[in-house]
Amino acid sequence: MYKIAHISDLHVNFNDEDGHGSNLIDLLSDIRDRNCDHVLVTGDIAENPDIQDFLYVRELFSHFDLLSSSGMSVIPGNHDIFGGAPGGTEFFRFPLMCKKINYDEKLDQFIDLFKETFANNKSFPYLKIINNIAIVGINSVDRWSAKNNPEGSNGRIDHSSFVKLKTILSSKEIKDKYIIVLIHHHFNKPENDNEYPAHSLWLKVVNYKMKLYGRKKITELFRKYKVNLVLHGHTHINEIYVSKKTSVINSSACSIPITDDMIRKYNIINIPGADDPEKIITVETILI
Repeated sequence: MYKIAHISDLHVNFNDEDGHGSNLIDLLSDIRDRNCDHVLVTGDIAENPDIQDFLYVRELFSHFDLLSSSGMSVIPGNHDIFGGAPGGTEFFRFPLMCKKINYDEKLDQFIDLFKETFANNKSFPYLKIINNIAIVGINSVDRWSAKNNPEGSNGRIDHSSFVKLKTILSSKEIKDKYIIVLIHHHFNKPENDNEYPAHSLWLKVVNYKMKLYGRKKITELFRKYKVNLVLHGHTHINEIYVSKKTSVINSSACSIPITDDMIRKYNIINIPGADDPEKIITVETILI
């Protein structure tokens, strides 16, 4: 059995005034104590794409011996490219700040900072084979647009990346492998949730800037090529659901839950090995 820890939306900054770095240390300590073999991080690793924030996160990952292709797989979230909105009266300037971001430069910075975790091609989408598992990493952060992405937080897989993704999923290399896709943006539509009424209302209110464009086309691709699991973050809640017959796991409440109960959670995914009699993937939800 191969144990994979899925975490997301860490939002670490260098000063750590909000304690997100301390939360990450607690989280990684728990993952280590549970003897996980690999860690998957589905974006928003840093609060802002400042080099000192990323270097601080690298130091924490390095402390837990995770900065390697066998130890960790990462993808960017919108905060890793565009950052987060400032507080106070400066909030209204955020769309202009996003407009001025050099998207390609920030994406290249992200790849370079976590280059040890990539297998071969240091770009997105990527494929990483570990034992009988195919990990497919996608960059779903959309480019800035006044109409479609004014705050940099909406998602999209551009045409070129979609074609590459289709090539990966249809390749003989991953035939008979357990396929796990990493993407930052979510697939479920905002709905009333009796267990988390405040969170579901918040998600409805901010849905205009939390979208994944082309969601139907993407889920159809996953269904066609029998993707076993899609892992994401973005919404700061822990949940497991099904989209177009594909199982989806969200671990974005692992560090900063925006939920009614404010409980930190993440998921551990158990992948059967070639010699395991049981061939069923199991998921454990861990409370921090």
